[in-house]
Amino acid sequence: MAKNQGDEELKRVVGVTGLSLNIVNITVGAGIFALPAIVGVELGAFSIFAYLFCGLMMAAIMLCYAEIGTRVTKSGGSYAYVVTAFGDFAGFIVNWLAVFGWSILGSA
Repeated sequence: MAKNQGDEELKRVVGVTGLSLNIVNITVGAGIFALPAIVGVELGAFSIFAYLFCGLMMAAIMLCYAEIGTRVTKSGGSYAYVVTAFGDFAGFIVNWLAVFGWSILGSA
């Protein structure tokens, strides 16, 4: 007889190390190989400050996600956060915007 699948949930098995490396991978990506030359040509000596500023902005965004992650403990990422805060319709909109956004970014 089949097992009742209504009680199954996703397991939290990524861990701090995996999450940290995933954040670095998403933030840095493949652009680290081409972007420094372009930024160096456009900004010259100020390129260091541009990278520091962008790093601070990304740190602020990651701290926001860390804070939300401690308050919303169910699986689902941004969708779960929005559904908890604003309801199902807002979660639906945010989820589809993320799907369309990542499909456009993935093709770039």
